[in-house]
This record gives sequence, structure tokens and C-alpha cells, in this order.
Amino acid sequence: MSAEPITADRIYRRLKQDILDGILRPGAPLVVQALADHYGVSISPVRDSAHQLVGEQILVSNQGGGFVVPPVTADMLRDLYTWHGYLVRHALKAKAPFQGDLEPIKALDRHGPFHPRELRDAANNLFSFIGSRPKNAVHARAIIMAGDRLAIARLHEPLVFDNVQEELLSIWNLTEIGRDAAVREAIWAYHRRRIRRASIVAHQILSNISSFNTPK
Repeated sequence: MSAEPITADRIYRRLKQDILDGILRPGAPLVVQALADHYGVSISPVRDSAHQLVGEQILVSNQGGGFVVPPVTADMLRDLYTWHGYLVRHALKAKAPFQGDLEPIKALDRHGPFHPRELRDAANNLFSFIGSRPKNAVHARAIIMAGDRLAIARLHEPLVFDNVQEELLSIWNLTEIGRDAAVREAIWAYHRRRIRRASIVAHQILSNISSFNTPK
């Protein structure tokens, strides 16, 4: 394999992670040349990765050219929480075995404290696991994409909700014993709390996120 595809994939994953981790803040323009310098590559893989992330709705194209990290608003979060909750609950209608790796969510059985990234990744893993049940790649991908767009919110949820770990463990425990009706209700309760407090989550993001455009 040539070095070019490896570099392109590495930059794509690095850029995406910097956005999901809030290093590149919501609402900030991407300075492609600055990012290329920081990553130690030419601008081509950075620009190509940005175009790919536009397709995943993790970036948006700027009308004047270039790219912008989507801003976070309460209305956007409400819509995303609602959509994500619908997708995950709908997956439970399939009568098929689950597939996937649940080691990250099982790790929450240990005593904390947990870093917000651990809680975010556990939520992504749990809901992706549930989303594997229909064995529908399009459905599973939609859940992953919705989760990625909620990544920055999930990093700040522990500032709003003091029992994120317990919520995730409760959903996992019900999933493990196969109580589908109870799982659906627990998932709806999880999302309903966030829909109701979306404005507070959005405020926490705007108040606490780093204020630089490119990683140091």
C-alpha cells in the first residue's frame, strides 16, 4: 500500500477526532493551511478529509469558501437527541441477535471517576451495539452519524446530569437480560431528559469549550 492512502486516512481520523473532542470549536472556521502545518502534511489530505466530513455533516461548507465546524444551538440539540432516540428505539423492533463489542460500556461497572470522553465513548458504543440488531448497515450508520454529531454535547452532559454513568449502565443491564420494552422506555427517558435540558447543554458547550481554532 502506498503512503498516500495511509496519510489521507490518518489525517481524516485526526481531523474528525479533533472536531469530536472540541479541539476545533463549534462555529469556528477551519484554517486548512494552519491545520496542514500542524499535522505536518500538505493541504490536500486536510482539504479532502474536510470534504468527507461535510458528507458526514460533521463540517459544513462555508458560503465564501472553506469549511466551518457547525455551531451548536439548543434547537439543533433537541432535533439530534430526538432523531438519535428514534433511531435507537426503532432498532429494538428487529427480532435478531445483537452484534458488536461492548467492552467500553462494561468498563463502566468499575468505580469512577470517569473522564467525559469515557462516558461519551461508552454511550456511542452502547447505542451502536443496539443499532446493530436490525443487521441493516444503513440504519446502523445513521445511528453512528447521529452519535458523532452529538459528541460535543455528550462531553458536556456530565456538567448538566450527575448520573450519566448510571443511566448508561441501566440501559445496558436491561439490554443484556433482553427486556426490550423496558429498554425502549429507558432509552426514551435518557433522551427525553436531554431534550428538555438541551438549552442548558448548549450553554455549557458555549461556556466551557476551548476558544482556539486550531490545536496547539
